[in-house]
Parts: sequence; structure tokens; C-alpha cells
Amino acid sequence: MKKMTICIALLLCSANYANAVQLVFYIPSGATTENSRMYNNLIENFKRENAEIQVKFKPMTNYNKVLNEVLRLTKQAKGGWVAVVEVSELLTLKDYGAIMPFEKLIDLEPGGKETFLTKFFPGFLGNSYGDDEKIYGLPFYRSTPITYYNLDVLRGAGVETSKLPETWDEFEDMLEKVRKKTGQPPFHLAATWYGWLFESLVRQNGGALANKNNTQVFFDSPETIGALEFLKRLQDKGLMLRIKGSWKACINGFVNGKFPVIYYSTGGMSFADSDSKFTWTTTLMPKNKFFAAGIGGGNIFASSIMSVEQEKAAWKLVKFFMKPDIQATISAQSGYFPVVPDAFEDSRLKYRYTKQEAFKQARHQLDFANAKIMTRNYKEVRIILKQAIDATLNNNVPAEQSLKTAQQEAQRWIKLKVRRS
Repeated sequence: MKKMTICIALLLCSANYANAVQLVFYIPSGATTENSRMYNNLIENFKRENAEIQVKFKPMTNYNKVLNEVLRLTKQAKGGWVAVVEVSELLTLKDYGAIMPFEKLIDLEPGGKETFLTKFFPGFLGNSYGDDEKIYGLPFYRSTPITYYNLDVLRGAGVETSKLPETWDEFEDMLEKVRKKTGQPPFHLAATWYGWLFESLVRQNGGALANKNNTQVFFDSPETIGALEFLKRLQDKGLMLRIKGSWKACINGFVNGKFPVIYYSTGGMSFADSDSKFTWTTTLMPKNKFFAAGIGGGNIFASSIMSVEQEKAAWKLVKFFMKPDIQATISAQSGYFPVVPDAFEDSRLKYRYTKQEAFKQARHQLDFANAKIMTRNYKEVRIILKQAIDATLNNNVPAEQSLKTAQQEAQRWIKLKVRRS
């Protein structure tokens, strides 16, 4: 009798699973075991609250892998997924027909679209709209670049750490002091995603990489050229060294004491806080004309290929991740900014962002944050910009020349429509 009861229970569970709405959730967290475990736990909590929805968790190692996977699924007419993709890929996903607009679902929320969007930091919504002014991706987590300093190394070089550099000139002078003491380039530039860091320099120089509608790039503008010439000068003076390896090699090297000064995502601050063995802090990225930093991070998107039931389930999952306590959990673990202001009132974040100087500076950086470049075919446009930066820093091609070539090549890609080839 006992065996029969167990069998019946198993059959009922199987039937419930088969009748449940099926979704797959993709996120670039697989490179960090702790983050993957956190997201898996959150998904399990969601399923307990929503027994009629089954979500299969699929962590991946980076943004590009998530992007390529959802494009592949769309090409094969396979949907039913929700994914976190890097913010600047919205137009690529839209043009490919991979994502549905959230507009109709937001309009059904109490108070409609206007009320729903007040839950978010306004500055975090800049990368949420398509070229048709509809919302396709909601902020999932956000970051900005910020300056990380090893204060022990700086003090050893006689740097006054109570007043760290606010301008490019002051930053250069500080680096010269540290190099004179250590004999090594103190500032290290990451091997990947340096295009994102470079965008912030362009903003600090009074420019932008693209117009507001992302239909025109400004790679050959005086402000962009000046930003690249600044990096080139730091390198030629032995003040900057380019790091080999992955993006994470930058924060790993800082935490291990190898790189005294870096520009890196605010998303690395939890790691620095828990693992560094020296005194450290962050400050706003220095300005030339203005303080500025480009928004980074991921948007949450939903597949365009869904049944009505899947759309409703996907929207439930999206809203679950927007809850202040869930956002606080993600922020506390990953170091990214939560995207809803109420999350900062959570006890896990309140002390961090009101009492710890490094985190206070990071939140202050949000006052100067800008939406990230988000052109059509951005993956190709980003490669073109990186090649121009490489040509100048690695091969001594004048910044004006390399960026003029990049301007012409990038503009051609922007005019091309994405096709499912």
C-alpha cells in the first residue's frame, strides 16, 4: 500500500510538471559559482510561489554566449525563454525578431506604464527603449566604471589619499608619483570591455560615442580622439599597462595587490571588499571637462516566440526579479547596483552604501551616469571601436587616423538591418 501511495504521488507530480507552463532562464553567471547558486535559489523560490510555472535555469559564462544562444533559438523558431543580455544589444535582438515588447504587459499593471516605471531609477531606463520608443528590456542590474585605488601603495609613494585625483591632469600626476616609487606602471587597463571604459572617457571629455537615437556614431570627433590620445600618452609615459587575459583578470590583479590603480565595474566591489588584504577605496572616474560614466550591466528580455500562457508566466518572472528584496539579494551578492531605489533600504545594502566610503563613492557616480551606446549591429560596431583603440595603443597608429577609419566602417554597419541568415 505504501509503495502504491508513493507511485500515485509521483504520477501526480509528473502530471503537474507536464501541465505547468515551461520557461528557460538564461543569465551570464556561470563564471562565478556563488552567483549561479544564488540565481538558482531565487528561481527555486519563484517556483515555490508559482507552482503552475516551471523554470529551467541555464547559467552561461558571459554575455556573448547568452546573446548567441537566444539568437540561435530564435533562428530555429524555439522560444519560451527569458534572458539577461548586455544592455547595448537591445536593437540587435529587436531587429532579429528575438524579443517581445513589454509595452502591452506594462500597460496592464495597476496605474499603467507611468506608475510602473516609477519603480526604477530613471537613469537606468535609457537602454530599455527600441527605436520605435517601445520598452523591450527592463533593467536587471546596473553598474558603472569607477576608479579603484590600493591606498597602501599610494601612501607608500607619498600620495595624499585624503584628496584623490578629480581631473585627468591630477590623475596623471598621481600616476607619475607612484611610478617613480615602484618603478612599474601603476595604472592597468583591462584586456576586454575597455570600449565601455573608453566611452566614459569620451563623456568626460565633453563628447559621446553616438547620438541619442544611436543612428550616428562620433568616433572621429575631437572629443573621442582626445580621449584616445589621453590613454596613449599614459601608455607612452610608462604610466599605463594593458592587462592580458579576461575582464576579470583586472579585478583579480587588483585584489591580489598586483595592479595599484584600475578602472573597473562597480560590480567588482563586493569581491574587493571580501578578498583584498590591503586598504582600498574607489572614487569617481576623473574628469577632463565633466564627471561622467557609462551605464553597464544587463537587461532582462523575453522571447518573441511564446504562447499567451508563457507570456504571462514570463512577465511574472520578470516582476519577481524586480522586487526590492530580490534586487537587494542580487546586489549584495554580485556587487551590481539594484535597479529599484527601494532596494537600498534593505539592511544588507543600507550600511554598505551609507557608511562604507568606497560604496558611497560608487553610488555618487550614479549622479553622473549616462546611457550606454546602443547602435544597430552593436557587436560589430564594438569590435570596430576596439580595433581602433588597439591600432593606436599597440601599433602607434595616430588616434585621428584609426578613429576616422572606425567611423566609416561603423556607420556602414549601423545602416545594415539584421537578418536571420
